[in-house]
Amino acid sequence: MKILVFGAGIIGCELAHELCRGKNDVTILARGSWKESIDKNGLIIRHYGQLSTTIDHVKTIDKLQPNDKFDLIFVVVQYNQVLEIIPQLSENISRHIILVGNNMNPSYCQAQIVNQSFTEKEVAFGFQGTGGRREKDKIISMHFKVSMIIGGLTENLSLGFHNNIMMAFEKTGYRLTFEQNMEGWLLSHAAHILPTAYICYILDCNLKIANKEQISLAMDAIVEAHKVLKKLGYPIRPDGEEESYTKNRKNKQKALYLLIKTPAGKFVISNHCANAVDEMKALDEKFQELNEKACIPMPAWSKLREEAMNVLKRSGRQ
Repeated sequence: MKILVFGAGIIGCELAHELCRGKNDVTILARGSWKESIDKNGLIIRHYGQLSTTIDHVKTIDKLQPNDKFDLIFVVVQYNQVLEIIPQLSENISRHIILVGNNMNPSYCQAQIVNQSFTEKEVAFGFQGTGGRREKDKIISMHFKVSMIIGGLTENLSLGFHNNIMMAFEKTGYRLTFEQNMEGWLLSHAAHILPTAYICYILDCNLKIANKEQISLAMDAIVEAHKVLKKLGYPIRPDGEEESYTKNRKNKQKALYLLIKTPAGKFVISNHCANAVDEMKALDEKFQELNEKACIPMPAWSKLREEAMNVLKRSGRQ
């Protein structure tokens, strides 16, 4: 299949690698010196947990033209950048677009892409749990079995779209989990990651020194956020997620503690928060809007948020 990965960060590069493993015709949109490096040396990824290095020779472009036709376009950019590229996606003739990553306003993004386009569009949303960092000529990728949660805004994807996605990954070890309400899933995910991001900024992105009180406060904040989403009519996804923070809180808190204290926490949380301050701020601002609509007290959330914002302000990053 002919596939474009729009975005050459950690997640986009790992996704491109997996699609290359599936013998797809993969193009990656990259810019500047990173594009030059991929063109010259190939897409080099050091897989941290697997103690292996891969090199994929992929085609690159630095701009999506209206007549560039692909079977699938995976858009892998930070949430605050998605709105900026909607015109390019709308003007392009490709039909199937998957927005991958954090998104606090998926319904708006989908509507803008569809309504601005002169050709028929279907939009899906996905999330790939990969962490890492980029070095001069390679990616350091932290993952276990690479996987993606993927699906429609509030309903199942069309059969043709679903089958194209399955076909793209059928010759890989990539695990796909289809979700019929990605709006609820993405908002639930934001409710989970923001309290941890607040702790990360409070501690200058050194999560190893987080204490049990802070982690317990993050758990309280997540429960508060679930109440906000439920009052506004959003489902907590996936099934059982809400209960895991209440009825099974002890085990969930222990898992969060272990994540924060291990290298996985550095790769998946700390590195992303350090390099995506603008994205975290955009997610935070949107969640604040939801909280204002819901009018539900969030003492734990507010305490963590206020401390984090004070740190960012003192460092000049707010």
